[in-house]
Amino acid sequence: MFDKVKYVSGIAGAPCTRELKKEARYQFEKKNKIDWHVLGFTIDEWERQKRFNTGERGNTIPVLITELITKQDCFKIVEKAGIKLPVIYSLGYPNANCIGCVKSNSPTYWNLVRKTFPDVFEERAIQSRRIGCRLVVRKKKRIFLDELLETDKGGKMKSYDCGIFCDTK
Repeated sequence: MFDKVKYVSGIAGAPCTRELKKEARYQFEKKNKIDWHVLGFTIDEWERQKRFNTGERGNTIPVLITELITKQDCFKIVEKAGIKLPVIYSLGYPNANCIGCVKSNSPTYWNLVRKTFPDVFEERAIQSRRIGCRLVVRKKKRIFLDELLETDKGGKMKSYDCGIFCDTK
């Protein structure tokens, strides 16, 4: 997809958000009458919920926010029900997104990808260089993945939840 559009990610978000999430929802809404959207935004994401209501749809029922449920609360609920969390969390990732999420610019994240999924890291490094997208921010400067040192670190990894309504801010 990225090679086709010659764009990986940036100020306008990522094409995967538009194509795989938003466009799928728009197509569904064209064929089905939607009274309400019940979203999985947690209390930690109330600002995302607010942006969604303002920029996308106002007909939402924010059940997790209303009940003050955090992401960690959700994990506990799922585990208490006997459901295993995706293995990706046990590898140190903050979310169960696509491996090598192009929306992350964290050296910490990308070095984790390099360590746990070296083939994905290499593929993204080649692809981003070919397209000309500098995915990583190191010392306030954007660099290509192949310029990232294994010792580079950023802050704590941010939570890039890419549920059905991916945050493109």
